[in-house]
Amino acid sequence: MSLAERITSVVEAYRAEHDIPGAAIAVVQDGAITYEGGFGQANLETGAAPTPHTLWPIASLTKSFTGVAAMQQVERGRLLLDEPITSYLPDFRFADPEASRKITVRNLLLHAGGIGRSGHQDTLREISDEAYPTREQLVSALETAVQQSAPNTAWSYSNEGYATAGHAIETAADEPLEDLFQHGIFDRVGMTNTHPRFQNWREAEDRAIPYGRENVGPFDSGEQHGHYTVIRLPRDYRAFLSTGGTCSTAHDLARYQIATMRTEDSPLLSAGSLDNAHSAQLQYGDSGWGYGFGWQVMWSRDDTRVIGHSGGLPGVSNYSLVVPAERTGVVVLTNRNDRTGMNLAELLINEVREEPLFRFSLDEPLPFESQYEATREGLSEYAGTYEFRMGPATVEATDRGVLIRTPSRYDAHEVRIDALAVGPDVFLGRFRAEPIYFMRDGAGAIRGFTHIGYYYPRTA
Repeated sequence: MSLAERITSVVEAYRAEHDIPGAAIAVVQDGAITYEGGFGQANLETGAAPTPHTLWPIASLTKSFTGVAAMQQVERGRLLLDEPITSYLPDFRFADPEASRKITVRNLLLHAGGIGRSGHQDTLREISDEAYPTREQLVSALETAVQQSAPNTAWSYSNEGYATAGHAIETAADEPLEDLFQHGIFDRVGMTNTHPRFQNWREAEDRAIPYGRENVGPFDSGEQHGHYTVIRLPRDYRAFLSTGGTCSTAHDLARYQIATMRTEDSPLLSAGSLDNAHSAQLQYGDSGWGYGFGWQVMWSRDDTRVIGHSGGLPGVSNYSLVVPAERTGVVVLTNRNDRTGMNLAELLINEVREEPLFRFSLDEPLPFESQYEATREGLSEYAGTYEFRMGPATVEATDRGVLIRTPSRYDAHEVRIDALAVGPDVFLGRFRAEPIYFMRDGAGAIRGFTHIGYYYPRTA
């Protein structure tokens, strides 16, 4: 079969298995777009099919734009990554004044500021669309954000932290972040249908509608398209622009992948700055995997560096997967609630490369390793019951790690995380590379853990 036929087979099988209405796909090989396609429906009411130019909310795929904007200001001498945030935002503070003084721009770009998901984004998405009309108001409201851990000691996904970093970048540049994205990235790369304003997606005729099925909770718009619920997204996402407020297309994101792989003559950054952004500056234990500036950094089964990032909102699951040394990438955009775009991207890049990137089957664990010695007896101290915003979670010890059962963050279905111990109190999901950090109290007892930025306090 041709590559196009193999891609079609993989995407259609994945859509059927995971009940996904529509998807847009783009493939980059040897630094050029070699395949683009749309599958299913972008809008179930009109029957419109997605195309490579259909506009999607791309959510956290935005984070690498923020990393580029930061490094552009570093190259211009306007931003210092290891300078405290207060040097750029003098009135900035979290609930802990001492921690607030220590947090740097780099900490926030690496999700190492210590606050994780503080609840402010959830307030905007679930309670009030008008909670934080501006980035200044959001950053001011973070004075209530409680530290999960000390700065630079643990990785905990933080959209609030990224929003703060974005505001610091635009303050240092003395230019709105919207303009930094538009002129510094989109225009340079030829991303003609990518926008730093959520409203562009709302007004677009050719756009993907976000869908869910059961238990969509506060994201229920009250509108049904066939068997699917149309998901309600915030009217305005400017406060969280740097963390997930842009909209784009599969085609434009493929063009961006090409630019980020052009290390010698990229229109975005110098080769050194690109390498910096693509490096695991915060590593997950001793696994070698970690986080750069808006990219998760991974290693293939043959030790080739891979960068990628998910982009999820209620009703949307996207993934951008890139192998810089091979000048190869895959863009996946889907319009279904809480599905795993990364898995589809992995299946597709296996077809593109004609050999597995990480593993032969999604049922196999990812190919990271650890020399950390852990025993079931030693790991038993992590076992117990913990509380999540969607319900209780449990942890049990395994031979070299833990098994976590937790409600999903969107629709509360059970999620199982089989995680390997990769360092003291640090675990990494074997199948989705989710970092788990356990926290201790002053007496050394386990008090809770973090997962995708949410804090789970121990209850038993």
